[in-house]
Amino acid sequence: MNTFKISHFVLVILMVLAIGITLSEPLRVEANHRDRYGRLIASTRGRKGWSRTSAAMTCDKSPRVCRLKGSSGRACCRKRCVDLRTNKLNCGRCGKSCQYSEICCNGYCVNPMFDKRHCGGCFKKCNKGRSCAYGMCSYA
Repeated sequence: MNTFKISHFVLVILMVLAIGITLSEPLRVEANHRDRYGRLIASTRGRKGWSRTSAAMTCDKSPRVCRLKGSSGRACCRKRCVDLRTNKLNCGRCGKSCQYSEICCNGYCVNPMFDKRHCGGCFKKCNKGRSCAYGMCSYA
């Protein structure tokens, strides 16, 4: 009988803790709408009534949205506006990914650790006759 009371007490404590943890997390209600340019507008409302609105550029309906001011790029790849000159996952064209050690410079995948024209970053050229090693001109 004593073990029954103890196990019942532990069960009640666990239920109270579970309910307390559930109620302590903020309640979030999300609404997603699209504006006239096809951008996704998400509004989040918390338990205290605050509201936050954010807009993400999407081009699934109209690729022209990528040409708007403030867009992350002029090309539409997989329903997202991207800059084909700098995007590592869409370098030069949609879907062309650079390797792990490469970066996208003006639409070309280059290795900034050993490329003399992009030593350490895009368009950081080494002087004539100098080599690029580990992202530094004339290393060692």
